[in-house]
Amino acid sequence: MKTIKIALFALAGSLVVSCSDLDLSPRDKAASGFWFQTAEQFELNLNALLHHTYWPMERNEWTSGNQTELDMLTDDGQNRNSPGRFLIDGVNSDFPLSVRMWDITYTGINRCNKIITELRKHEGRIEQARYDRIMANARFYRACFYARIMIHFGDPVVVPEDMDMDSEQGRESAYELTRSDMWTVLPDILKEFDDVAPILPVSYGGEIERATRGAAYGMKARFALHFASIRKWDSVERGGFGDDDPAEAEKLFKEARDAAWNCMQLNAYTLHSDFGQLFRNATKHSPEGIFNIPRSKALSNDSKYQYLGGQACTAKLPRLSGAPTCTTCLPSWYLLCAFLDDQGKPIDESTVYDPHKPFEHRDPRCTYTIVEHGTQHLGVIFDPHFDRDKVYSAREGTEVVNNDSRSYKIQGTSNQYASYNGLVLKKHVDEDWLAPFEPENDKLILRYADVLLMYAEAKIELNEIDDTVLDAMNQVRARAYKAAVTATSDYPAITERSQDKLRTILRIERRMEFAFENLRLYDIWRWRIAEKVLNRPWIGLPKKDEKLQRAYIDNGMWFHGAVPEIDEDGCMDFMAPVAKGAADFFNSNAYAQVLAECKFVAPKSYLWPLPTTTMQVMKNIKENNPGY
Repeated sequence: MKTIKIALFALAGSLVVSCSDLDLSPRDKAASGFWFQTAEQFELNLNALLHHTYWPMERNEWTSGNQTELDMLTDDGQNRNSPGRFLIDGVNSDFPLSVRMWDITYTGINRCNKIITELRKHEGRIEQARYDRIMANARFYRACFYARIMIHFGDPVVVPEDMDMDSEQGRESAYELTRSDMWTVLPDILKEFDDVAPILPVSYGGEIERATRGAAYGMKARFALHFASIRKWDSVERGGFGDDDPAEAEKLFKEARDAAWNCMQLNAYTLHSDFGQLFRNATKHSPEGIFNIPRSKALSNDSKYQYLGGQACTAKLPRLSGAPTCTTCLPSWYLLCAFLDDQGKPIDESTVYDPHKPFEHRDPRCTYTIVEHGTQHLGVIFDPHFDRDKVYSAREGTEVVNNDSRSYKIQGTSNQYASYNGLVLKKHVDEDWLAPFEPENDKLILRYADVLLMYAEAKIELNEIDDTVLDAMNQVRARAYKAAVTATSDYPAITERSQDKLRTILRIERRMEFAFENLRLYDIWRWRIAEKVLNRPWIGLPKKDEKLQRAYIDNGMWFHGAVPEIDEDGCMDFMAPVAKGAADFFNSNAYAQVLAECKFVAPKSYLWPLPTTTMQVMKNIKENNPGY
């Protein structure tokens, strides 16, 4: 790279290296040349970059107060009636998520730079193929980290690769650095993926999974598509920063298209045969996984960040699971309504959808993602209906008090923290999540379905709509129905070729496919629709009040009654005039409760603020991101 010769930061003393055998949780200590003598030692340091805190998505991976999963910052999730600071325009330079994202990402970059600079001292002394592979891995991780800085913070701090952060002189020099225009840095980031892809192996066999050729192509496609979308949709007229540039957008869409296609042409990946099984705790090394990080308590060196312990697990469980805390990580009604019917139509156009029975006649991914009412989940029938004061527990072999319902009939406080909107998450969750509440699901950072849909999206935006586009999208949809892509009578195959209509289908497909995989935030950011979807209220069931709940049931409103309008981005609005019964739906909280109001300020909130500590020590960074 020309300009991306990087080091840093959390700032001085941030570099730590691994001394652990398997490195799922390295016992870090200060860096020294001693740990950069052999190929094995360099690879141990690479392994440290697969620590889960370098790829934070879940609550317990931020190390600071649990925090939250990224999907809970979107319209797909709800936390009872308590939006976090990000969702109420309460973010400042001390926002824990942004501070941690900045610090851990620069610490990762610092690790990569140390590996690269130390490795160069051993060129000719380490077997060339192994040397090249170690170097390519470090450059791959560094490119991923820098792209993440630019997505979350905009202009990055770019520093010399060989800046010695172990020395006082190096640290003092670092304080003199400033930010670089991200649009001048981006080409070098994307070129890194191109440069390392031919060097990286297609697979590692029985070795520890690190970066592969497919991961390099796939992650390049992800980042090129992200910034291509910003170049297309971020205009001042639309409330953006004014980063739109049609020529640059076209160039980046082409790079995304080609990178995704190169990954597809490796013929190294296939879609997992069963969508529901893909996310199970027991499913390891799926042929769909392109860039995964395993979780393991046994190999964690007692680090809680290496498995889904604590609220990262229990917040997603219903009350009758026996979890010690309340259900706080809820799928939203907006997400529920986003799933198409089983004819491939949005629910406001459907002839088979019944809002009183919202799980019937839906795309199968609906009930793979959200627990269907009246079905067994974790050994107990889940049914939040106000008339179900008892449900059957297979674990106990008898009916038990239905603490997953907020019914007025159930006395006491045992059910007060049942789901506020009657929905709980099913995706990822299975019986292995029960006590001691320490599941070990693989972290799927990039999977083949994403590559297929990224390829299709890039081609759609380039208006290069051909059979390969429809085939890529139909592969993903057919898998959901457990059908062969050619068996078009067994699933609602996509045949549309209009650019505008196909764009809408693509956006809905991504939402159905990747719900609660922590990708929605980046989609609504890059499409510049967050100010639309995050300025709508959280909606839930009526309060625990006999009169309200009886009216809700007696007037036939169960479940959500009103059918919201679905727009061109696949997003729904319960407040829209065409929502059937919308006026009565919210009046006096009769049929639905506004749980919370949210506020997203564009364009400000499309970037996170630089941490206060960084602003204090970096004397040449005079201003924070706009609005902070």
